[in-house]
Amino acid sequence: METITWKYVKPLSRSTAVDEFEGSHGVVFPDDLKKVLVANNGGRPSLRYYDLPDDKDREFKTLLSFNEEDKETIYKRYPVDSEDMSLLPFASDSAGNLFVIKDGGIWLWNHENDSTVFVASSFAAFIELLHE
Repeated sequence: METITWKYVKPLSRSTAVDEFEGSHGVVFPDDLKKVLVANNGGRPSLRYYDLPDDKDREFKTLLSFNEEDKETIYKRYPVDSEDMSLLPFASDSAGNLFVIKDGGIWLWNHENDSTVFVASSFAAFIELLHE
């Protein structure tokens, strides 16, 4: 597996921002994802494409930021504008869709029709899918 580096990372305004978000909203990010969110707030991965069974070279754009003053933040995207109130967003693609935690797995939420597509069983499995 190739090593992922993160570009455009914005240092957290408060080191406890992710913990505070979880506490105030009653949500919990998986540990491996949480470490990446804290270390690479708002960042973009060097390996940004992934494949779905029926759709190749989909793009992972950026992690949502936990700095309220940034442009693309978790605060503007949570709760997701969906009938499914269990969706927990953590990143976006270039089309304005969101990567979300749902039932412990990684799903892509389509903002145009409020549908979700399964991507990976865990964040670690999702990272394994990323390629150039």
